[in-house]
Amino acid sequence: MIRVPVADGTLAVWSAGSGPAIIFLHGGPGDTHDYMFRMAEPLLSRFRCIFFDQRGTGQSNDFPRAAETYSVGALLEDLKTIVRTLDLDRPALVGHSWGAMYGLFACIAEPQLFDRAALISMGPLTDEMARGASEHLMNTLSPLERLRLADLRLRRNEARDAGDRQTVLDADRQMMLLRVKAWVVNPDLRGPFLQEYFADPPPDREVNKWIWSHVENWFEWSMLDRIESPVWLCTGADDSVPITQTERVAASISNCSVAIFDRCGHMPYLEYPERFYLELENFLSER
Repeated sequence: MIRVPVADGTLAVWSAGSGPAIIFLHGGPGDTHDYMFRMAEPLLSRFRCIFFDQRGTGQSNDFPRAAETYSVGALLEDLKTIVRTLDLDRPALVGHSWGAMYGLFACIAEPQLFDRAALISMGPLTDEMARGASEHLMNTLSPLERLRLADLRLRRNEARDAGDRQTVLDADRQMMLLRVKAWVVNPDLRGPFLQEYFADPPPDREVNKWIWSHVENWFEWSMLDRIESPVWLCTGADDSVPITQTERVAASISNCSVAIFDRCGHMPYLEYPERFYLELENFLSER
């Protein structure tokens, strides 16, 4: 691990494998790189895989605890600084969930900097898509589970704003036991997924809140015209974010391919690993 100085703090950055460079962008916002490292393991023999904990998360934890520290502009500068510091020549991006949004924004802001971007299970880009994701989650739950989830979310957010970290962690854990139904379609895979999820560092809910507050005012659909790099969109047909978002993004990018996995939620690499890695490696190898 190396530490890369950026505005307001330092980023913890890891590199593994050899070959063409790929930067991995984890989800959340507020998660850490740990699960992305597991996802990338089958790629280490062919690619140099670079991971970092985004500002304010995991081991990148020396940033001011204030909303203005977590703007989209600051996040994009972080990514550019990693490229410069590691002397990377047009690396590829692989992003998951919020990380797929992060990768999309990077391709919009710096169309020449990245060779290509694989964007997996992209989070909701607009309020409309966020409402669709929330509705899908609720549809996977029983009426009692919906009430339970709403109560937990309220308790978690009140605890977050009050600085009660332990209550946030406890509520988040209980919420994930419900949310996993919308994340992983195959019930046999939910237990193994939860075991790994709970073993990772917990998400930082303050960072999550601050980043989302900036995203709301940053993205516009017309921005997609700026993207020049090839893009691979990968999504589960049963993922929370409506499939119409994938279709609209794909229609707006000149060089875009789409992989839709039937009977699949938020983790296509977990539910259909053989097909997922075959298609991902083929896309990344077209450089």
